Amino acid sequence: MPTPDHVRAPRRRLLRTLVLLVVSGVAALTLAVPAQAASDPGDGPPPVLLVGVTGLRWDDVTTLTTPALWNLSREGAIGLVAARSVATRSCPVDGWLVVSTGTRAADAPAADRTCRTLRGPSTDGVVPGWADFVDAAGSGSYGAEPGMLGDVLARAGTPVTGFGPGAAIALADSTGHVVGTHTSLPATESGITKAVRDSLATSTLVVLDAGTIRDPGYATTTRADPTATDAPQPGLDGTITDPQPEVTGPDAITEPTRGSQVQAMDERIGAALVGARRSGATVLVVSLADSGRATLQLAAATGLAPNGTEYSEDLLTSGSTRQKGLVQSVDVTPTLLDGIGLDDAAASLTGAEILPTAGPATAIGRLAYLVDTQRHSSLIARVSASYSTRLVLVQAVLFLAAAIILTRKGRSDARPLRPALRILWVASLALAAAPVASFLTNVVPWWRADRPVNAFWWTLVGWIALITAAALVGPWRKNLLGPAGLVSGVTVAVLVVDACTGSTLVIDSPMGAHRILAARFYGMSNQAFALLTAAGLLLAVAVADPLLRRGRRGLATWFVALLGLLLVVVDGTPGLGSDFGGPPALILAFAMLTIVVSGRKVNWKALLLIAVVGAVVVGGFAVLDWLRPPEDRTHLGRFFATVLDGGLADVVGRKIAVNLRVLTSWRYLVLAIGGVALTWLVIAGGRPRRGALMGTGGSMAGLRQAVPLLRPAVASIAAALGLGFLMNDSGIVVPATGIALAVPCLVAAAAQWRLGAPEGTVPDELAQAPAEPTPAPTR
Repeated sequence: MPTPDHVRAPRRRLLRTLVLLVVSGVAALTLAVPAQAASDPGDGPPPVLLVGVTGLRWDDVTTLTTPALWNLSREGAIGLVAARSVATRSCPVDGWLVVSTGTRAADAPAADRTCRTLRGPSTDGVVPGWADFVDAAGSGSYGAEPGMLGDVLARAGTPVTGFGPGAAIALADSTGHVVGTHTSLPATESGITKAVRDSLATSTLVVLDAGTIRDPGYATTTRADPTATDAPQPGLDGTITDPQPEVTGPDAITEPTRGSQVQAMDERIGAALVGARRSGATVLVVSLADSGRATLQLAAATGLAPNGTEYSEDLLTSGSTRQKGLVQSVDVTPTLLDGIGLDDAAASLTGAEILPTAGPATAIGRLAYLVDTQRHSSLIARVSASYSTRLVLVQAVLFLAAAIILTRKGRSDARPLRPALRILWVASLALAAAPVASFLTNVVPWWRADRPVNAFWWTLVGWIALITAAALVGPWRKNLLGPAGLVSGVTVAVLVVDACTGSTLVIDSPMGAHRILAARFYGMSNQAFALLTAAGLLLAVAVADPLLRRGRRGLATWFVALLGLLLVVVDGTPGLGSDFGGPPALILAFAMLTIVVSGRKVNWKALLLIAVVGAVVVGGFAVLDWLRPPEDRTHLGRFFATVLDGGLADVVGRKIAVNLRVLTSWRYLVLAIGGVALTWLVIAGGRPRRGALMGTGGSMAGLRQAVPLLRPAVASIAAALGLGFLMNDSGIVVPATGIALAVPCLVAAAAQWRLGAPEGTVPDELAQAPAEPTPAPTR
């Protein structure tokens, strides 16, 4: 019997009501869950995935062969990595140890200079070779503590997962046991994707070793581990193989091509990126070591950066480099710790957070910028050694020629002495211009030429010729120190302006700081400081000397003092010169010269006061920099933090070791010894009386009457370079570099004086000045 309509209608209304209630409840529950999760105070930052590799560069990346990295360069922020660790060339183990320690660290060197093959943990969870890593860190001077990152993660109770042997090194604690979960890297792309996806759902930090690229001839070798069992270890694909298999036939000498290694690595990286896509994780892809030859490596990032911005369509930078598109391998650890909310543990590390910074607007432009920078850094390493060698050899010839020509007696207005003096004058100015010309080569992109080495030399010669011509043709040529003063003035102007505009000329120049060496990335390098000091003092004397002749002692004194103050501020201010060892030497030298120009004498009380002022100024620079946030500090503030943490002994020991190693370099020994000997022979004259710096005899005796400030200038330069030798970690490089400018300038002045004084007497226009500065009256 059919149901009446008046009965079916209420049933339909009841059914609709029940369906509406169910749908509303489901919708409310769906909306409430994310709202509750968003408001949960226990939520922290998104997880972080580190995909570590070694030997990968941006010039390996192309559209067809490496699609994953190509797409990453378009979507994320990209940069270069200065991967140098303890040695110039870094091994795969070194790169992963840097992540573990947060500072420079390296494996124990092998007798045949090969790199260790990475192997997974043994059955008891200990990383193979861990005892070697600890011993090598203990004998080093960087204060590295293998297992630092693992200890921090264990204390914080941070859930972590690692894949592959490199991740085991990075996540091991101080005893060598791997913290968290660790497995071998899956053999297939789908396996990697699933493993990364699952681990990011349960772990705050995931570290994945995507493999190693080695150039032909730089294959890694297996080393015996005394703590390991005899059982074979699992490989990257999870299979058990003999770590040292017998290989016979053609395969025994066959190595995979670089291209095939890169393609396989790109597949693994791409699989990891797919696995992280829906997790919201911050992803860092970093090449932690080179592939055999030292060059800048690859870095890329996506997701949330430590400063709250996004890694997207930018370049990478860090506070340790302050260079667009450039980071260090030591920056990885503080970035990981900050990314997972353990920023307090990162405050004392030597590196800084990797952050995005604006770059070229297009992806092609950003990639081209990085490849261009990489090419520049590699080529400057090729020409720097030949530049230094040729400069030293030419300087040695100049020293010998000057010793013969300037000490020769007789009239200088006739042959053969006069032509020789003119050649010596011009050649000395040209050699004095060579150091600053080496910095100015970066104004012209010579590394982009088809024959870049030839382009470098022609660019260098062009700048030398231009500066030398300007010194010879201007009105200042009538002053004995005028031409040398102009060369010095150009040197000071170039270095000061460069320090104030980002150090674009000092970085990757023959006498500057090289990105590959990772010693300094901004500010005043040790060689630049030496040139600034010598050139600044010569410029001060070149200007003050004619002022004294005109009776303007007060103006001359103020000029020397203000010039010295300017150079101290530029050299020592964090973010400009950022130099720790330079300001004391500058303060000492310019204070001595200012006292002499004012007509007073330098005594022990004055020297003691100068020393106190220098210590206060340098300490003030360091403390002010240390007071800034850790991510904004330069190496001055980081050095002060190291001192507070008890690491002063390591720093001092490292500087002494570097000084002793450089002390035996023949290039710097020739410049230092030859320059000092020539100055004493030609400028100082005969045997000095007791307590005097210069003698009274010799063919150049009249030069000291012509330039009364010559003796204090030489003394100030010697004091500055000597103190710089003691306080900087480049040792003898500092006085040798300063001599490369100062001695040619003094030789040029001596040759010009001989040309103007045929009989060896002081010309009438120069005889007005007293032989020595007259002391001011004292009360």
